Formats: sequence, C-alpha cells, structure tokens
Amino acid sequence: MKSKQHFLENFKLSAANISISCEASNISRQTYYNWRKQDGDFARDCEDIEERNLDLAEMKLLTAIREGKTAELLFYLKTKGKKRGYVERQEITGANGQKLFEVRIIDTIEEIGNNTYEQSIQELKEGQE
Repeated sequence: MKSKQHFLENFKLSAANISISCEASNISRQTYYNWRKQDGDFARDCEDIEERNLDLAEMKLLTAIREGKTAELLFYLKTKGKKRGYVERQEITGANGQKLFEVRIIDTIEEIGNNTYEQSIQELKEGQE
C-alpha cells in the first residue's frame, strides 16, 4: 500500500507523467496499469490528479485568452465553440444532411481484373447510373 501512495505523490509532482512516476517509484509501467485496473480507489486517485492537471491547463488557457493571445483564442473556439460554427471541417451534404453522392471503394484486382483503362472507366461510370 505504501508503494501506491509513493507512486501517487510522484504522479502529482510529475504532472501525471506515468513513465517518470513509475521510475521514481521503482515500479514498472505494467505494475501501474495493474494497480489502476484492480484497485478502484487507486484509479480514482489517479483520475483526480489528471483532472486537476486539466483544470490547471484550462485556467492557463483562459488566462492567455484574456491576455488576447490569438492562438489560444482560436484553439478554444475550435474546441468549445463548435456549436456556434467555429469548426475547421467541412461537411458536404444537401439540405437537412441529405446525402449528395456515394463513395464506393473497390479492390481493383477483384473488381477490375484485367480490364483496360478505358473498360475500367466505363464500368465505374455504369456503376454510378
């Protein structure tokens, strides 16, 4: 039990770095994963440390945003402002998500076989009709 507590102290000090914590605690990574899987209290303690680090990172991010740092602002909008349209991906759909076209992936050896280039193009066109 003492070694788990020692690990958790190292885990907190290392900002939840597993490798550093294991080495400083003189245990293998596998031991850490076994403890996490088999001991619910230990797993919750690890999750709490990870969540605290996430809270700290969010606080730093919000501080940077308040200071007007553009990269941080854009990152925040792209991750938290998606429902307001701050996204980079483009969806290609019709009205109300209607499918406009279908993509078919074929295995050229099985589907096309020994066809010529022109025959293959014709088969693909016929498949679209």
